[in-house]
Amino acid sequence: MKLLLFNPETEYALASGASFYTPPARVEKLRFDMQLLPEAWAEPEDIILVDDVTHLKSQFKLVQWDYLGDLMGEHPDLIIEPWGWNQALVRKMLDHGVPADRLPDSKVISRIRELAHRRTTVQLASLWNEKVEGCFQTDLPVELTSIESCMDFYRENPGCWLKAPWSSSGRGVINTSADMTPELVEQWCRGIIRRQGSVMGETGADRVADYATEWRMQHGKVEYLGLSSFSTSNRGKYISNNSMNQASMRAKFDSQSKLDIATVISIQKMILEHVLTGYEGLFGVDMIVEGGGKLRPFVEVNLRRTMGMIHIIP
Repeated sequence: MKLLLFNPETEYALASGASFYTPPARVEKLRFDMQLLPEAWAEPEDIILVDDVTHLKSQFKLVQWDYLGDLMGEHPDLIIEPWGWNQALVRKMLDHGVPADRLPDSKVISRIRELAHRRTTVQLASLWNEKVEGCFQTDLPVELTSIESCMDFYRENPGCWLKAPWSSSGRGVINTSADMTPELVEQWCRGIIRRQGSVMGETGADRVADYATEWRMQHGKVEYLGLSSFSTSNRGKYISNNSMNQASMRAKFDSQSKLDIATVISIQKMILEHVLTGYEGLFGVDMIVEGGGKLRPFVEVNLRRTMGMIHIIP
């Protein structure tokens, strides 16, 4: 039996690193509007934790935060499985009566936060380049820690992407070719460096399609769950997942990429098991196929459940 929770603010909370965190209003609204999203993966006996059960109807048992402590007492073996873990969520659950031994400790949360930083993609992409030949190698992201280095990267790489170290679903990302003036780029970078310490820079991509490989890490071993495909705006923001069975999706990927998906999965698995040590749970790896079949195999690693997992069709 599991206790499920949709908390889309998890990357924002990881970025803050704080035990007390209030997400932006738009993210709070998203969480409230989609409280019942866990219905998509819940088993019949699972329970969904919601902010407010008023006017909510579900085939699953729902519980509000005020009754969380009582629930844990009634079900000592209940497994807590949020969309993603962060320190603020742990603190909130402790405040609502969840025993500490039922929650990730500070060391685990620190490791999740460390791995969720986009500099992890630099290590992953570097290892990828060591394992493939020149024509299959990928451009490496660059971590920029000053306004000067950000603006130099921007000027030297027309159409580049600049990203906040912790963000998701295309938030905290700017496409500098999308009507961005140097003044706006500098202002954005200055704010991200002030809040998160650096900016990640990536060269422009001739994007043909967005894919993600979906995984579970358990006891240090990575299990492949499936391939997903999704759509994004020209500014890189997530729009929706594409519905397609696995055989058709793999065939489509192979028709677009120089490197077939079976090989990609095999190489990714080796690298992920090497790099993501200390992490347990679900995660997804976003990829881009560019024109000419070039692949960017580690655009982003989402250390949480993903929308792609919900849309995997056998």
